[in-house]
Amino acid sequence: MKSSENLTDQELLGSIIPPSAVKELIADYGSIPRFFCNFNIDELQRIPGIGPIKAKQLTYISELIKRIYHASNVSPTAIKTPKDAVEVMVDIKYLEVEQVRAIYLGTKNAILGTRIISQGTINSSIISPREIFSVAVKLMAASVILIHNHPSGDPTPSHEDIELTKKVLEAGKVLDIALLDHVIIAESGYVSLKERGLI
Repeated sequence: MKSSENLTDQELLGSIIPPSAVKELIADYGSIPRFFCNFNIDELQRIPGIGPIKAKQLTYISELIKRIYHASNVSPTAIKTPKDAVEVMVDIKYLEVEQVRAIYLGTKNAILGTRIISQGTINSSIISPREIFSVAVKLMAASVILIHNHPSGDPTPSHEDIELTKKVLEAGKVLDIALLDHVIIAESGYVSLKERGLI
């Protein structure tokens, strides 16, 4: 019998729920991390072998995983590079829907706070700079970094991503709050629009 450290992620999860259910979850979500970041408790209970009790247990395990991750990974307290921004928002790469977040920075790029701005398809006509900069004003932020994910796995900026960046950049100039970067994250990596020369 294998020791626990030699078991795969699927085998470990298969010790809690039936292996057939694990296979179905992998087929639906693609990987264990994506499953724990995206599952819906009601959907779980429709899978044979997962009843209300197991579904609730998986919810608790998911929350425990997130807490352990955040406790064991010390995020940067200031943003010096796009990689620092990625480390602060690393969980976003596993989401199945697009989400826009903002990191608010003070002097010396110290992190003042973070916010989820929107969730769903990225559309520059829907996302208002007001939502982004109203928080920046409250926090007395000197600058902002936008972060969003591409669930497709390809972090290449779309036309909509570039248009949103321009819109936020211009609004920031009026308020004297700089948009330092817009970083797009996917499971395959990330792209900094600043490094691309688009900011």
